Amino acid sequence: MQKASRNMRAVISDHLFPSIELQTAVIEQAGFELRETVPSCVTEEDTIERCTDADVLLVQWAPITRRVLAGLPKLRGVVRYGIGVNNIDLDAARDLGIGVANVPSYCIEEVSNHALAMILSLGRRIPHDHYRIAHGQWGIAPLLPIPAFTDLTLGLVGFGTIARRVADKATIFGFRIVASDPYVKGEIFKERGVEAVSLDDLLRNADIISLHCPLGEETTHLINSKTIGRMKPGVIIINTSRGPIINEHDLLEALKSQRLSGVGLDVFEEEPLPESNALRSLPNVILTSHAASVSTRAVEALQIQAAEAARDFLSGNRPNGALVWPG
Repeated sequence: MQKASRNMRAVISDHLFPSIELQTAVIEQAGFELRETVPSCVTEEDTIERCTDADVLLVQWAPITRRVLAGLPKLRGVVRYGIGVNNIDLDAARDLGIGVANVPSYCIEEVSNHALAMILSLGRRIPHDHYRIAHGQWGIAPLLPIPAFTDLTLGLVGFGTIARRVADKATIFGFRIVASDPYVKGEIFKERGVEAVSLDDLLRNADIISLHCPLGEETTHLINSKTIGRMKPGVIIINTSRGPIINEHDLLEALKSQRLSGVGLDVFEEEPLPESNALRSLPNVILTSHAASVSTRAVEALQIQAAEAARDFLSGNRPNGALVWPG
């Protein structure tokens, strides 16, 4: 990467933070400039037009496509506010010699806690009972059977850092825990007392399935009518990963037919979730607004660590969380 110059600039293409004071402090203390686009960029055209002076781009949701990367003449690095980088064309960045970094560790506790909260709530039929009481009913007889956690198998699809923390925490409640991840070494499973299984075995045998895999070609619509058909009747599905991992049409059909006993979703195929979406009206569903990563501490850490990565790109140094590094 080329030598840094002090008149270099980081530009925020889009964000949802109340202020950029934390990022500004990090960037300006290093002798660089930080600017945000107002209004935030939404389209390729927005980003190319409003971020043309960017040496480094800080991005939340704006699409950073090959066209965008090629259209920003000064660009040397892109930093994603978050873990997933589905809105950034990594192959194009490699081809064009542009670095890419994410913030891989800012919300591990928050997301694992959020997933576990959904697991426990749906396993205990809490939203089901709440719905009945709110609609003038009483008694749990229609919700039976309610099995003990010690009689249930929790299946984790993907066994990265967040899923491992879910396993650590869920162990306390007595679940049998299995996980499927072809990219994780066997000793990692053994260290946590988790049984490594194939995806097919997990789908057939788990009572609760929690999704922790990245979104890619292999995982898009991984949960669909066929895979749901291989699951136990009455299974619970949790998704705090990425919305398109689930085919929502097939999920709705399985909920309506009572093939599934409950679903917890923090992410959706379309966000915000449309008002007309039938998921909003079902009694056995927990919906949250892509909020699993949120806490005051985590959001502050996200802003600071993303700004530190941008600072490092501007300085010609490899940042923590670098996914693509030129040279």
